[in-house]
Amino acid sequence: MSSQETNDVLPRRKSDDEADLDITPMIDITFLLLAFFVMVSKMDPQLPVDLPQALNGDVIPEKNCVVLVVLKGAGDDEYSIYKGLTKAGADKIVGDDPVEQEEQIAQYVEETLSRNPTIQTILIKAEGEVTTGAVETVKRGVAGSELGLTRKLYVAVESTQ
Repeated sequence: MSSQETNDVLPRRKSDDEADLDITPMIDITFLLLAFFVMVSKMDPQLPVDLPQALNGDVIPEKNCVVLVVLKGAGDDEYSIYKGLTKAGADKIVGDDPVEQEEQIAQYVEETLSRNPTIQTILIKAEGEVTTGAVETVKRGVAGSELGLTRKLYVAVESTQ
């Protein structure tokens, strides 16, 4: 045997027992499950959201806005909506049905903006304990007004100062 023959080592052949594991189907199933759970899950609009304290932001003068105030009620799902800054009974949006409340809000916004066309902003002020569903009801009510759609909409948060 020559030295040439001993230096040439052939690579070891893989046996059928050492076959590679193909994990592509497992990855496909994982992504299909992820997509499924993302599609069928729903956000609960009744859960209260703790908003962080505002560190900076725009100052919106209340006198040049259409103001809607949302206050927490006695129960978890209860809230009150008021037109303007007062908590007078005459300024309260009445009814428990969100669709009825949205119609009243749209009418209030439309009437206020018709009387004062120079107003360019709508301000929603909500207590920290109010659910996101209550604020969404007010936002849908504002969107129900044609004049409200052309104005900027702000949701108030408590300032740290």
